Amino acid sequence: MITLSAWLRRYVEPCTAAEGLTRKGLTFRLTAANGDCAVLEFQEFRVDPARTVFEVRVAVVPATAWAWTYRAAERPPLPSGAGALIDWRVPPPEHVAWAPGEAACEAMWAYGGPVHLHHTGEELVELLRTETVPAMRRLLDRRALEAELEHPGFAFSSRRPPGWARVLLRVDDASPAELEGLLAEVETHYPVVDEFVAWARERAGNRPRI
Repeated sequence: MITLSAWLRRYVEPCTAAEGLTRKGLTFRLTAANGDCAVLEFQEFRVDPARTVFEVRVAVVPATAWAWTYRAAERPPLPSGAGALIDWRVPPPEHVAWAPGEAACEAMWAYGGPVHLHHTGEELVELLRTETVPAMRRLLDRRALEAELEHPGFAFSSRRPPGWARVLLRVDDASPAELEGLLAEVETHYPVVDEFVAWARERAGNRPRI
């Protein structure tokens, strides 16, 4: 049975490369011109000696969210789910799932044993091409991401309170008055709220003057 890394190279990488994603390890990234990033991450779980079991997650990481997350770092790492504004799992069809019908494991893909690695590859690539990558590309538009946060069209987890998310999505283009209005709506029951507000004002103040 081949490793997950080799399996990704054989089945997933041709699809993601054609869509403009770059790979590093078990992570694929789609990066916009402004630095916003949609991240496709694979995590392996060593729970079955006969099969390779893994989860597929997507995270949308605006450059502003990553800058805030790593505000104290001299050299921030490449964007990952750690700085996501939203993220979601890509669940497998039942016949290539590790434990069909078990809610705790329903998001886990598998190959090996009764599940041929080629079948898993075909199913995942089809989902990536028709649903996942188009969603990643759409949500790299900050206005589309904001609209999705306000009126969700599919299941995802939001990593920031609504007020904080709006600031992160608009801090790079809001006028001073608009930014102050957004900051007035930021949820305050967090220990670093003052630092967040100061960071947003500083980032906006350092924008190039047109």
